[in-house]
Order: sequence, then structure tokens, then C-alpha cells
Amino acid sequence: MIQLKNKLWGLLLMLPVLSFSQTYQWQWAKQAGGQSGSADPGFNYQFDESIRDIVVDNNNNTYYLASVWNGGQNLNGVAVPNYGLRDLILFATDCQGNALWSTVIGGSEDGENAWHIEVDNNGGLYVMATLYNNSYSGDPTALPMHFDATHTMPLYTYYDQTVEPAHKAAYLLKYKTSDGTLDWSKALQGDVSYLSRRCDVQMMYMDSSKNIHAVMGFRAGNHLNGLITVPSTFTTSFQYYLVKFNYDNGSMTPATPLLLPISGGLTAGGTDGKVNLLYDESLNRYYLAGKRMVGNYSSTMESLSYNNIPFTKNAYILAFNGSTGAELWRKEFDNSLPAFMDDEIHSVIKGSGSSDIYISGRYFSGTVPTTFGNYSFPVQNYQGQTPFVMKLNADGAVQWAKVPDGLTSFSAYRFMKGKLALNGNELAFAKGSWNEIWGSFSMTRPNSDLSDPLLVRFNKDTGAVIGTGEIHSNFQVQDEFTAIAVDKDGNYVLGGLFHDQLFTDSNDNVNTMTVNVTGGKSQSFITKYSKSACSQMSVEEAAVHAGIQLFPNPVQDVLTIRSKEPLVSYEIFGTTGQLVKQGTLNMMQEQIVLSSLQTGVYYIKLKTKSSTVTEKILKK
Repeated sequence: MIQLKNKLWGLLLMLPVLSFSQTYQWQWAKQAGGQSGSADPGFNYQFDESIRDIVVDNNNNTYYLASVWNGGQNLNGVAVPNYGLRDLILFATDCQGNALWSTVIGGSEDGENAWHIEVDNNGGLYVMATLYNNSYSGDPTALPMHFDATHTMPLYTYYDQTVEPAHKAAYLLKYKTSDGTLDWSKALQGDVSYLSRRCDVQMMYMDSSKNIHAVMGFRAGNHLNGLITVPSTFTTSFQYYLVKFNYDNGSMTPATPLLLPISGGLTAGGTDGKVNLLYDESLNRYYLAGKRMVGNYSSTMESLSYNNIPFTKNAYILAFNGSTGAELWRKEFDNSLPAFMDDEIHSVIKGSGSSDIYISGRYFSGTVPTTFGNYSFPVQNYQGQTPFVMKLNADGAVQWAKVPDGLTSFSAYRFMKGKLALNGNELAFAKGSWNEIWGSFSMTRPNSDLSDPLLVRFNKDTGAVIGTGEIHSNFQVQDEFTAIAVDKDGNYVLGGLFHDQLFTDSNDNVNTMTVNVTGGKSQSFITKYSKSACSQMSVEEAAVHAGIQLFPNPVQDVLTIRSKEPLVSYEIFGTTGQLVKQGTLNMMQEQIVLSSLQTGVYYIKLKTKSSTVTEKILKK
């Protein structure tokens, strides 16, 4: 045990030394984006650049999904490819914010849409996407739709009723977490034409067994390898299904889908990201939460019903049985302003070890109470768009609800998309604000300013405000958080959008970051809010105790590993904690080719069925 402690201490000494107390502080920040982001200083999260989702794996590497526009497109100053007007970008960092890789998904124009990513901690990163291929073979400037740098879709020939593989738009994609390259792509539609390709595929949730759950809407035809047949009457609307993809060592095999009694449209053809899906394994229950669509060039909401019972308000949450699809309960926000259509539920998450759920979003606060089912929000001493966080039990009963306790100046539009994350006993709410009061914290900005990123932390059981973290930016620009995750050290990784400068106050602890392209458009940013230095590596026991041998060491080209039980996987880290190589193993003796590594000191983390060990290796 003393030997193990000394080894652990030695590994920690190899990492960069950071000074942390037990209070949170901003640790680092990076940016990504291109020149032609938003059309004005405001923001539209369907089209403009922002971080859409963040996940952290068991090695404390972090993965991001963002939108990126053309013109000087880059990841923290390093150029990335551009395949059209607007693309999607996947990228990974280690726990210190160092970029590991990036992959751009896109083609001509801007038909790429995805909102969620999941990681299986076995080398797989998953994306559910709608990729509307606008690359026409008759256009000499057309770029094919790219899944990554080498895998593409064909150009299409006809934009009528002609069936072509190039018109398939719904995909489940798996990428390798080691380098971001495409592992496989699954087309979820059957034969479709340019005129029948529309679908509603954007929501997914990964359970503890790594199965992926999704709600999908398809038009007429056979889909999902023949598991779904949508009647010919569905030419302009969608028939919705609940689909479970069984993990099967990462192959994600779809099970028999469940037809759902949904009529109308959940989302704008999988493009707007305004509906979230949650699955409770213990209850075999699903939740759909979000915002109803508003019609194109219209001021009215599109119809949406479940089991022929219409939703009548803007923001809603629905619970239904996972085996039968039967509705269990629903709640809607009623702000008593029928013409106002900006209420929204942005996030729905579940606590571990319980069936309590947490939701966040915004509603319009007027002079009469806004209601959520049987719960009434108290009338505030301010009016306007009001952010909220709520805890519900499995029956939908409100356990607690929190809104800002006040404003420090005149109200204004304060945030686009506020997301939640659980961190032990904390519930964190990431958003944008410029003048809110939460508990004893007051965020004060000048009148006529626009929003800055704000993180509010609550006690998850009581809703009491624990603390906040704000980032300062320059005057009259809109900057907000749009995504959040928690790493394995209990620190927060956040992402969002900014337009000009961030960390403009010396107390922010990070050097001022300025948009690194011209044009004054929105850019994505990521940052770490930490109370401890990050740990990229971990070790559970010494190799000698686990029956593992490594030779030769020092090694020049090939490292041989012997184990008393079958090996499962390996990861190799540099001395700064950056992951440089990883892979799967399956035998008791394996060989790893290291000839591509530069000369130096590395750490190899090996997993067997019952052990995890980390050993130092020297590369000649």
C-alpha cells in the first residue's frame, strides 16, 4: 500500500502544478468558430454558433458538440475544415483544456443538425443527427456531405420523387474517442427522395447499460431496416416511434420500435433542439420536455397532441410508460398571456438513486401568477422572461421551485438556453444574465447591457442557493452558457457563446479572451470552473499485484504486455496528462506498436476484468 501511495504521488507530481482552494474558480477557457456566425449582435441557437452538448468520460477527457460557420473557422486558433455555409464540429480536450482532436460534419449549405452526444467509456462517441444533403451533382462547387475528413455521402442527382441513397437524412453516428474518426454510420431511413426525406430525429438518451433510447418521427415508407412501416398518408407529417438501440459491444442494434400516439410535430424536422428526452430505468418511464413549435412565418403554435389530447400551452413536460406508451401525466406552463409564445423547458435530468427529476427553462412573469400544473409561481416584483429551476417527484408534484429573488436594474431578455447538471449534492444551472439576484448573490451590470454567462448552484434537495459563478464581458454584447457537464473530480465544464470579449474582469482568474476572427459574430467558448486540479490518470493497484508484466521498458517500437487474466483496454498518457493513444485488447498477451510516439516518458493505463493499473514507460 505504501508503494502504491508513493506511485500515485509521483504521478501527481508529474502533472502541471495548479493552486486551488476548496472554492470554485475559472481555470481556463478556449474558443471555436468562424466568421459568419449570427446575423446581428443577438443570437438564435438553431442557426448560430454555440456549444450544444458536453460529455465527460471516465478518463476525464471531455467531448463537445458545436455549430461552426465558414470563414476562418478554427478550434482555439487551429484551422479546421469547412464543407459548407454552416457545419457541425465535434472535438475533445483533456481535463486541462488541451485539444486532442476535432472532426467537422457537413456539406454544401447548412443542412446539418444535431443536439446531443453520448460516450460509452469503451472508445465510442455517439451522435444522433439529421443531415439534409444539399450537395447537387450538377453544381461544380458542391462539396459532399462529410461524416469526417474521409467518409462522405454521395452527391444527389435529382430533387424530385426520385429515390437516391444521397437523400437519406437521419443517422446514428459512432466516432472513435481516440481520434474522432468515424467508426460507423447507420442510416435510419429507408428509400427516400428529395421530397420525402424530411424526418424528426434529434433526441437520444444513453442508459447505464449503454443502450441508446430515441424518439423518432418518419414520413411514409419503410425505415430502420424494415422495422418501421409508415403509412402512405404521412406525406407531410411524421409518425413517431420510441426506438431502443441495444449496445451489443458498440454496434447499437435497434429493437422493435414502439408506435407512439403523437400527432402534430415535436420539432421542426429535427432542426431546432427544443425537445429533450429522459429515461428512468427503474420505472421504465420516459419524459419529453420542451417547447412547442411556432409555424413558419406565423405567430401561432403548431398543433401537438398525445393520445388525441392536445397540448394547449407553449412549454410542456410529458411522462409516458416505456412498454405501452400510455400517458402517465403531463404539465404545461400557463402565463395567462395567450399570445406570448416564449415559455420553454430547456433541460430535464434525473438524480442518481432516485426517480426525482429536475427541469429548467424560462417563462413570462406578468402581474398574475404563472402556473405549472397545480403549482403557482408567486408574482414577482419584476416582469419579463423569468428563468426557473424545479424539482419534481415521479408523479410530477413540485418539490421546490426557484426563480431569481429580484433584479438589480430594469428587466431584459436574459438567456437563450439554461441547462442543468447534478454534481453530488449540488444542482448547477448554466445560463446567461445581466442583473439577477439569487439568494445573497447580486449580478450587477449597467443599464442597457446584455447578458453575461452565469452559473447558479443549488442544494439539490432543498433548492437553497449555494453559490454562483459569473464571467464578465464587455458592454452591450450577448454572451451566455448553453451547455454544462461535471468531470470526474467534481468540477464543472461549461460551454456557450460570446460575441467579442470574455473574462474582462481581473477577478475572473482567466486572461481576457477576444474573438479570434473578424466580423463581430458569435463564437463558441468552453471553460472549466474548478475547485481542484484535474486528474487525467488513476490507478487502483500496482502492476505486480495485478499479475501484469510490460517489456521491454525502455521500448523502441513494440511493447509486450502479459497478464494473468485477459486484458480489456489500454490508454497512454503524456507527462502532462494528455491522452496520446488508446485501444481495446482481449487476450492475456498483447503487443502495442509505439513507433509513432516521440522519445520521452509516458504512462500506460491498463484495464483487465478486475483491475486497473498505471505504469511508467520510457520510449526510446
